[in-house]
Amino acid sequence: MSHMSNYSSQSVKAFAKAVLRGFGCNDGEAEIVASHLVDANLTGHDSHGIGMLPLYGEQILDGNLIPNQQPVLHEPVGAISIVDARRGFGHRMALEALDHAMQCVPEHKVAILALRDSGHVSRLGAYSEYCAAKGYVSLHMVNVVGHAPIVAPFGARESGFSTNPISMAMPVGGKARPLLDIATSTVAFGKVRVASNKGEQMPAGCLVDEQGLETRDPDPMAKSRIGALSAFGAHKGSGLGIFVELLAGALASTDTVATMEHLPHGVINNMFSVIIDPTAFDSQEAVEKRTMEFYDFIKARQPAVGTDSVQLPGEPEQHNRQQRTDNGIPVDDETVRQIVDIATRFDLSGDDTAGLLNPVGN
Repeated sequence: MSHMSNYSSQSVKAFAKAVLRGFGCNDGEAEIVASHLVDANLTGHDSHGIGMLPLYGEQILDGNLIPNQQPVLHEPVGAISIVDARRGFGHRMALEALDHAMQCVPEHKVAILALRDSGHVSRLGAYSEYCAAKGYVSLHMVNVVGHAPIVAPFGARESGFSTNPISMAMPVGGKARPLLDIATSTVAFGKVRVASNKGEQMPAGCLVDEQGLETRDPDPMAKSRIGALSAFGAHKGSGLGIFVELLAGALASTDTVATMEHLPHGVINNMFSVIIDPTAFDSQEAVEKRTMEFYDFIKARQPAVGTDSVQLPGEPEQHNRQQRTDNGIPVDDETVRQIVDIATRFDLSGDDTAGLLNPVGN
């Protein structure tokens, strides 16, 4: 198992930005992507943090991820906006697409966005937070095409879709409170890879083997893609995963996982978003008041034995963000090595990149 070090968030961001500039991103794009990845690390979602950079580098080398891409912003049809990202960096493409779609909100009080053919958008909750900062309620769904599916539909022994996440948030004082951001699989693939690296078993209910039966051994899936992740909540999570594929794939874009060609390092995202102005229903204050009355009602429920307090969706991320801002972001040496390796393929020296990381006292 490789060694972990804690690094200041500023230095992790400087490291990521240097690598992204090496990839060919201009300063503005490097800033957006690095900020997004580091925030994913800060919130505790390391699977969506700077560890994504080696994949992004491989995709650029393949020609399937294009730095500084200009999206095609189609003229809205009613309250519906279609944006073709043309395989640009999803972190920036999604923000530009949301800005474009939100121009419909003053007239219609709602905007629906279809973002097509985008590079990886990473942590989906970031877009719920972005809409909440503007005072809007939002719901986002993303499907993943370009690689073989990795989640088994309920009752299947083969994969049929990907981790197909859903995120939504209520805006209170310009913040997402609460914020739901979930994969429709029980766990992300990254958790299987980590368990395999550590030589640990997976928790029950996460994986099926090639027979479609539950297994706790991560190695076949992590090393050979044998078996599949399971959907959360049996047929219920499977049904949600299927509808994410239909809304983000069949409705909002031109491909579902059933039809999209497989690319060498393919992670292409399509995003379906609904953005709602709460003032169409009541005053912002009234909606916020009702939201917080329910929020506080849930917080006041007696916690289960062995649990400190009842947490609402989004609270673990807030806690992690505070902890990791104060104590640094833990990054293992293997992840740093992989990022430096890809950077050197873009003629960046290791000293110019890893040298930017500042360890903080553990």
